[in-house]
Amino acid sequence: MVTTTDISDLRCVHCNATNLELTPAASSDRLIKHAVIVCQSCFSASDIIDDVPFIGGYDGHDFIGLIEVIATAEMNLGGTSIETARLLHQLLQEYHNSTDKEAWLAAHPNEMVRAPWFSNHRYHEWIQAHSILVNRDLVGKKVLNVGAGTGSDTVPLLDAGANVTCLDYSPTIVGNGAKNLPNARWFGGFAHVLPFQDASFDMVGANSALHRFRSVREALREMLRVLKPGGILFTTGDPFRPDDSDDNLEFSVFNRHEGVLSGINEGIFKFCEFWDTLNEFKDEVEIALLVDIANTHELAGTSGLGADAFNDCWVPCWDQNIEVLRRSSGGIGCVVTKKSNIDIPAATQGAFVLPAGILASWLSNQDEAFSSLMGWAVPELVDLPFPGTQQSWFELLNGWMAPEEPYSSRTGFKRARWLLRTGSAKAIEFDVRTVVDGDREFDLLIDGKLIDRSLICGETRRVRVDLPPALTSNPRLFELRFTVQSDHPNGFDGNCFEVSNRVLLD
Repeated sequence: MVTTTDISDLRCVHCNATNLELTPAASSDRLIKHAVIVCQSCFSASDIIDDVPFIGGYDGHDFIGLIEVIATAEMNLGGTSIETARLLHQLLQEYHNSTDKEAWLAAHPNEMVRAPWFSNHRYHEWIQAHSILVNRDLVGKKVLNVGAGTGSDTVPLLDAGANVTCLDYSPTIVGNGAKNLPNARWFGGFAHVLPFQDASFDMVGANSALHRFRSVREALREMLRVLKPGGILFTTGDPFRPDDSDDNLEFSVFNRHEGVLSGINEGIFKFCEFWDTLNEFKDEVEIALLVDIANTHELAGTSGLGADAFNDCWVPCWDQNIEVLRRSSGGIGCVVTKKSNIDIPAATQGAFVLPAGILASWLSNQDEAFSSLMGWAVPELVDLPFPGTQQSWFELLNGWMAPEEPYSSRTGFKRARWLLRTGSAKAIEFDVRTVVDGDREFDLLIDGKLIDRSLICGETRRVRVDLPPALTSNPRLFELRFTVQSDHPNGFDGNCFEVSNRVLLD
């Protein structure tokens, strides 16, 4: 299938050349099977996946984020239809305008408004974006939505008359986004190396997405680079933490977070990563901060958004306010007006570790996809000590909660993984028990294949499994999981198992 997407404002993410061309690739019977986008300067090629161009590829620093791409591939297959997204935004607008919100929720015929996430999470996101976009003339404007997901937050931009380009780093997401919102232009790509030429867009936004990008600093610089003078950059709904904090704060927040333990790559960036990057260009931009923190009384000159349930307010960028934010935790967004040209060198990529087309070819089978991904793992993620004494993002996203003293065991949520070199080992043994009493069927998969199924309970049971022959010298992926992944009646702990005394046997 050959794309009809406009690529006139693209650039090569290897050499920064702008002479990219769509090149059809023919099969032996001379029928066009697919196409690629080729840079005519360095001759690097970008895949087109499901008729969506994917500019660039994944490298070793993207490996942790790819766990989420695979973990959520099946969930993202349906995407969000434009009708559903439009209805949700309409309901949020009606809720916002209602004078008695509780009565409105109780009386409305659509059950969606009584879902726990409607008046909390979704309305909180909506009120921030609404406060930024309301009364802005977007007719005919070129708008870039970075980290667009399946496109729900793109619908108000389209309905306001904007020409919207959506970008996300998951092939599944952009493919389904393009099917559900064909009025937008879709690309696969990366926030830290945007595949667009300088000053290409009138507006660039990231809605509750910045904290999930590989680098906040690199993403903000790239977003400013592709923004036209006179245009605005906006972000909303991102969590931040104090400048003097470390990753342990994030690990404590997400230690029992079901989504993160299932592979969703959340994060909480330091305030300095956000503010210091924007403030570097203080002579060329105007910055307005949108802040949600508990200690708003310590901030001066604030202006609220009119949503009584939340602390969101506009905060002047005065020195005393910045110092308060440097030691605070909460949510943050911004509106940045680019007053003049800024000399920001375009970011580039080196050689890809993993082309996007190869990743996309794996995604139809999650177990096999994870096994294939682990063959590309960077060496420092292999043979991590178990139970260990420290948490890591790799272990957290693969289902392991932080180890606790006396560090003799570790708890997994629903399913958890090891990446191990087995060498000459012939078998693996470990102790396992359910955290909550009761019999549960328990599976062990190796390299995506079911090897053992047994019954475990609240009393420790020793599991011994012979290892199947290894087909390569690559590290092997071990997955431990409950056979039935549906939620347990005893809640979070009912979905947990404890493992100890792992050993490989020659």
